[in-house]
Amino acid sequence: MESLAGERELRRPSSDPIRASSQVEGALARMGVPGVAANLRIRRDWRKLVSGPWRERARPLVLEEGCLVVEVASPMDATLRRYGGAGLINQLNEALGSQMILRVRAQVSGAWHKQ
Repeated sequence: MESLAGERELRRPSSDPIRASSQVEGALARMGVPGVAANLRIRRDWRKLVSGPWRERARPLVLEEGCLVVEVASPMDATLRRYGGAGLINQLNEALGSQMILRVRAQVSGAWHKQ
């Protein structure tokens, strides 16, 4: 069967489902959006990937151009996290299997509450 774009469509039996998240990640990767899978994994698996004070005192927002932006509750948390950035970078790069994260920036949000 052909789609409207003239491409052949592959029919999959309904008993062979595909996870939507893997389809989205694959589609974005084909469009040339770098780091999509890493962004999704960091946000989804933060508590599994990170140890120490980062796990409880920060929440990942986005990874863009090698900079991981995390949200913290107070300026004091931002200062304390700044000094431990290298350890977080090492933990996450090791878990991701690549050197995608080059730096960390802590952003203060008064609305953030520990999960």
